[in-house]
Amino acid sequence: MKKVNTEDIVQVVQNFKIYISGLCRRYYIVGGTHEDLFEEGMIGLLEACKSYNGESLFEARFAPFAKLCIKRQIFDAIRLSNTGKNKALNESVSFAKLDYEGEERSLLETLSDPNFSNDPLDTILDREIIDEKLKICENELSDFEKQVLKHYLSGEKQSEIAKNLNREVKAIDNSIQRIKAKLNK
Repeated sequence: MKKVNTEDIVQVVQNFKIYISGLCRRYYIVGGTHEDLFEEGMIGLLEACKSYNGESLFEARFAPFAKLCIKRQIFDAIRLSNTGKNKALNESVSFAKLDYEGEERSLLETLSDPNFSNDPLDTILDREIIDEKLKICENELSDFEKQVLKHYLSGEKQSEIAKNLNREVKAIDNSIQRIKAKLNK
C-alpha cells in the first residue's frame, strides 16, 4: 500500500465537503442526524484515499472512485440503522445520572440524596423528574416489573435477579426493556 500525503488528504476533504453534505441531505438515518450521515460520508472518503491505487488523489479517475466509496459508506450506515439491531440501545433510558462533578450516580442514590445539586433550580427540576418517574413506576409498572426494578436498582446483575425471582434471565431482560420503554414515554 502506498503512503498518502496528509496535506493531499486535507485538500481532498476540502474538495468533497460540499458533495458529501449535498448527498447527505437526500437521505435519512434512523436514530441519527445529518451530521451522522456526513461523518459516514467522510469515512467513505478517507477509505477511498487509503485504498486508491492511482498515482495521485487529484487524478480524474479518483473522483468517481471516491464518490462510489462515499455512497456505499452512507448506504451501509442507512441499511444498518434500518435493521433495528441496535434499537434497544438507541431507545434505552439510563437509570444513572451524572452529578455536577461528572461522576455517575444511580437513580437510587439520586432518589435518596435530597441535596444532590447545589443549585436550587436543578434540585427542583430533578425532584420533579424523579416524582414523574416514580409516578410512572407506581402506575405503569406491573408488580413483577416493580420487583425487577427494585433488584436492578440495588445493583444486582440480571442473572442474580433471575435467580432471586426464580425466572429466566431472558424474562428479566425483557422486563428491564419494558421498564425502560415505559420510563422513556
